[in-house]
Parts: sequence; structure tokens; C-alpha cells
Amino acid sequence: MPFDIFLLVLLSSFIHATWNYFAKTIPGGGQFVWLLAVIMSLVLAPFAIGWVWYFGFDWSLVNCVVLVVSGLMHLVYFMVLQKGYSVGDLSVVYPLARGSGPIFSTFGAVLLLGETVALRSVGGLILVIVGVLLVSGMIGGQTVSDPEKRRLGIIYGISTGVMIAAYTVLDGYAVKVMGITPVLIEFVSHPLRVAVLAPVAFQKWPEIKALWHQYYGRILIVAIISPISFLMVLYAMKHAPVHLIAPTREMSIVFGVIFGAKLLTEENFKERLIGSCLILVGILAL
Repeated sequence: MPFDIFLLVLLSSFIHATWNYFAKTIPGGGQFVWLLAVIMSLVLAPFAIGWVWYFGFDWSLVNCVVLVVSGLMHLVYFMVLQKGYSVGDLSVVYPLARGSGPIFSTFGAVLLLGETVALRSVGGLILVIVGVLLVSGMIGGQTVSDPEKRRLGIIYGISTGVMIAAYTVLDGYAVKVMGITPVLIEFVSHPLRVAVLAPVAFQKWPEIKALWHQYYGRILIVAIISPISFLMVLYAMKHAPVHLIAPTREMSIVFGVIFGAKLLTEENFKERLIGSCLILVGILAL
């Protein structure tokens, strides 16, 4: 992987952990996801429209289906992630989501995109798995004040990782093989989210208004930096293999654990930090 692409993905990982920290502090579930999608649609619309107007786009059935399926995957990802944050710790849900994601996406890249994996990458995957187990408390003998909270955090963290792997492989295929621009992939998912969640927004409009008045600053931060982070990754996918990009961006796990422990005062910081570092070493092996 070129060094400049590596730095781009590293910056993306820090930004990704930052917006997840802010997302953890915002309640609302579907209401928050809908409101965020509205703002992101407005922010990205000029770039998407300008790109299509200047460079053009093949609105074939296959391209449209891929864009819609990708958008739906991102919708499910956001919903599962927010549910996880509402019932679990950031330093459990986030590392599990980002740590299990590259495991699934690596297999997906090999099976579906025909990419090859070196022998040292297998060792890296093993380290990632051990780190995930340590972060989740499945090994290490950690004391937990709320076992049910940890259990739900594990379930939703891994479920989020499955969705990360799914959209990573699909978006990687769309960018590398089909030649769809990253800007359009990122943009389409947001109006789609607005449309799908419109019934929820209509029923809970007073809650959405209250959520906006109380958290508009944090919502704007997430809306602005979240697409920037993902666009960096999509651009990187055009210049490096997906099975390298997907694990490397998971260096955000370390940032997420630190944010959870130091900013949200979550427990078992030492064990979760060691686990996240094992994941990072595994990523470097990959």
C-alpha cells in the first residue's frame, strides 16, 4: 500500500472514531439516524450533482441496483450501531464492530473479489480475533458491573461488524470494478435513509425537534466529518486492495477505546486497550 494512502486511511480512522464518540453521546435511535441523513443529504448534494453534471454517470439498472443495495446496507449499519450504543459501552461496541469487520471483509474480498492473502495475514487475523475476544471480555477475567450490558454490547458490536464487512466488499466492488464514483456511493445512501425512515420521522416529529434543539451542534459535527471519513476510504480503495484498506482503517479501534475510557469513564480500560493494541498489531501484519 502506498505510504500516502496509508496516511489517508489513518486520518480517516481518527475521524471515524471521533464521530462515533459524538454519536454515542446522542440518543434517539431512528430519529437521530433520520435527522443525520437529512443533513448529510444537504451537505453532499452539491458535490454529487456537480460530479454527475461534469463527468456524467451511467444510470444503468445494474449501477442503480448497486447504489440502492449499498444505501440499504448503510442504513442497517447505522441502525444497529445506534442500538448498540444505546445498550452498551463505546469501548466494547466500537472495537468489536471495527475489529470483526475486517475479519469478515477479508474473507469477502478473497471469495468475491478474487484478492489473495499472504501467510502473515493469516497470523494477523488470529491476533485480531484474540484482541476482539479480550476487548469483549470473553477472555482475560475482567470484572463487569453490568453483565447484560456487556452481552448486548457484544451482540450489537459483532452484528455491526457483519454490516461493515458487507458494505465494504460491495462498495469496494462498485469503486474498483464498476467504476462508480465514491461521491455518488456516499451521497445516495442518505436520501434513501430519509425516504425509508420517513414514517418514523412523521410519527415522532416532536422528538426529532427536541433532539435537534438539544444536540444540533454534535449532530452537525457527525454529519460533516462522517462522510469525509468514508470518502477518504472509498478513494483509498481505488489505489490499494480492499483486503488491506479494510483492516488498516480499523486502527480507529485504539482511538475509540481511549475515547470511551477517558471521555465516557467506561470500565476495564487496561484490558480493552491491550485488546485493541493486539487488533492493531494484527492489522499491521495484514
